[in-house]
Amino acid sequence: MQGFDVASIPEPQSVTDYVADGARIAVILLVWGIIAAFFSYGVTELTSSFERVFTQLGSLLAIVGVLNALLYICYRTVDYWHNTA
Repeated sequence: MQGFDVASIPEPQSVTDYVADGARIAVILLVWGIIAAFFSYGVTELTSSFERVFTQLGSLLAIVGVLNALLYICYRTVDYWHNTA
C-alpha cells in the first residue's frame, strides 16, 4: 500500500473565504434575477406590443445569470488549484 504525500494536500481556506465566495455568487444571481424580473414583469406591464419578446428576454437573462454564476465558480476553482500548484 502506498502512502500519500501529506505535503501535496492543499491547506483549506478559512470559513470567511467560503462565505465571501458564497455571498458573491448570491449577489451575481440576485442582480441577474432582478434584471430578468424587470424584463419579464416590469417592462411587459408598460407595453403589450412587445410582451412576448420582453418575457423571452427576461428568461434569457435569467439563464445568463445562472451561467455567469457557474462561470464564477469555475474561475474560483481554477484559481484555487493554480494557487496550490
